[in-house]
Amino acid sequence: MQLAHQAAFRLGDMEVRPPTREVVSPHGREVLQPRVMQVLVTLANAEGAVVSRDDLIERCWDGRVVGEDAITLVMMKLRKLATRTGGAFAVETIPRVGYRLAADGLGVGAPVAPRASSSAAPEPPRAAGRDRPRIVVLEFTHPPGDEEQAWFAEALADELTAGLAKSPLLAVTPRQALLTSDVVGHPPGAISARLGVDYVLDGKVRSLGGQVRVSVDLIQGVDETSAWSARFDRPMADMFSMLDEITRSIIGAIEPAVLEREESHALLTPERSLQFWQLFVRGRRHFWRSTAEDVRKAEGFLEQALQLEPDDVSALAILAHCKLYGVWVGASEDPPAAIAEAHRIALKAVSAGQSDAFAHYTLGVVFSLMNRLTEAKAEQRRALELNPYLAAASGEMGRLLAFEGQSQDAIAFSERAIAASPNDPHSWLWFRSKAIANFVAGDYERAAQDAADACARGAERFPLHYLLAAAYAGAGDLDQARRAVDHADRLAKSRAGREQRNTPPYSLEALKTGHPFARSEDLDRLVKHLQKAGWQGV
Repeated sequence: MQLAHQAAFRLGDMEVRPPTREVVSPHGREVLQPRVMQVLVTLANAEGAVVSRDDLIERCWDGRVVGEDAITLVMMKLRKLATRTGGAFAVETIPRVGYRLAADGLGVGAPVAPRASSSAAPEPPRAAGRDRPRIVVLEFTHPPGDEEQAWFAEALADELTAGLAKSPLLAVTPRQALLTSDVVGHPPGAISARLGVDYVLDGKVRSLGGQVRVSVDLIQGVDETSAWSARFDRPMADMFSMLDEITRSIIGAIEPAVLEREESHALLTPERSLQFWQLFVRGRRHFWRSTAEDVRKAEGFLEQALQLEPDDVSALAILAHCKLYGVWVGASEDPPAAIAEAHRIALKAVSAGQSDAFAHYTLGVVFSLMNRLTEAKAEQRRALELNPYLAAASGEMGRLLAFEGQSQDAIAFSERAIAASPNDPHSWLWFRSKAIANFVAGDYERAAQDAADACARGAERFPLHYLLAAAYAGAGDLDQARRAVDHADRLAKSRAGREQRNTPPYSLEALKTGHPFARSEDLDRLVKHLQKAGWQGV
């Protein structure tokens, strides 16, 4: 099909100009890839009739042999175009037959007069400290003339934009803004200023000897410094699986990288000048430092933030986790009261943000401490429905399954969380879940390896070292087990501020709270191996 010979036409309120590959609607103007425009014209020419895949290949690919993915990717692009243009048309799949285009006033007519393209004014930069950080995903560059890489590059940018937008801690610029803003070829600082964003995610896609290489760089616009970068090399196989894997890896790394920068900036602001976002990130930073003093400071900052925005879901959720700190480490004077307070706050978070995945994750964590395990797992499933990229929910599901004795599924969920966000502050917990799952399965050597990995990521969390000691004891390495218990005792005493030798630093009651095994024999086995290692908690 020669697009230069095709007349312009309308689909609803969208004008299609095949010779220039443009579509213009009240939502803006964009230029389509040649193959996408050819398929759109072919479907429109059919005037509502079904067009088979063979006919599409004959008319748009000149009869060349192409894979199923080629047509599927074009249809995906057309459906996304329909969404961006406010539903000007729809592409229907007729199973085992082909495709059909549905739109008001369907049909190719005489040329229409072009409209002036809309140009959106750049959004103003955010006021420092007032809002969540804003990020834009640019089009990933790719070698010219390679349609497969072009499709992959655009699909990756689309998926990253949609996935990052699920985070309540980031404000993501929609793709439509790029269509109406002249940002191509400009440096990140200029793009940041024009679009009013703080961070620019840029990337390249290219093939190297049967492999696809994706290079990504997250740049802070104000000074054009790199906040995070990565490279992914994958074999050119299942395009959709590769797209999903790389998308998960990038999304899992972006939020921690951005928030680490935001925390550093907030620390430079005098406390009397702190606004909501700076109060929030300071509170979040102290919470993840996980000492009793830091958690108290975190509560103070989060409570100040909630005085400014009482229904902020993210602040409420992390405050609920703060209330559980003493329960987790066995230092709470009244665990039921602390859990009840966390439950109250978590319910408020879910009420304030019904579609917030982290709020549902938080409520699920609280339910697990209330021994409401069916509801706990339901909340994690709901969190993953709302945000499949939320590694914390996958990790928490792994923890719950580990304590139920479902070791294989527990390890799968935990590894999914680790792969999705390897630098996440939660990662120590996911390795711990793997260790518990292997311990329950009787594979003490793997349990020790996973527990050691957990300790490497959360060295200050003394319960991890007790778990490591139990795994060593189960594997028959009593020297290592005793050293792990001694180290755990010192950490526990230091954390709780207890120096009395006659006070157990980690009691049996605290152990039970932190290890809610569904089967009593699993808890008994953990206690037995800890006693072998010299634990005096009973």
